[in-house]
Amino acid sequence: MKRKRDIQGKFALKNDDYRQVRSLRLTDETWRALGIASECLGWTRADLLEKLVKSNQGSFPYYPNCEEVPSDTDPIVSEKPINQDNLEILAKIVLKELKYGKQSSYYKVAKKALKRLIELSSTL
Repeated sequence: MKRKRDIQGKFALKNDDYRQVRSLRLTDETWRALGIASECLGWTRADLLEKLVKSNQGSFPYYPNCEEVPSDTDPIVSEKPINQDNLEILAKIVLKELKYGKQSSYYKVAKKALKRLIELSSTL
């Protein structure tokens, strides 16, 4: 995803909030998952994380207070069943929106990642 630049060639601010450069240590799996989710939404990974925190108003339902976190909590478990057919339709839409041909290695990687995501969602 290409970001817009201002007249001086610096990245343009998305809003009036200044963003300081930070770093995170993430597993490759988590980094890829953030990348797939953000690409599907047309955002950057940073935008995805910002919107996630803002939509939860700075708190997360699974972790109301750090002291109250039970050790057996699994935040990834879905409360609603996931419809596999809808996921496959959405995956096809996302693949059509890619600006790569079907023989492109990027297209094949995205297709493989979406297929794996659908497989994993069926185990929830």
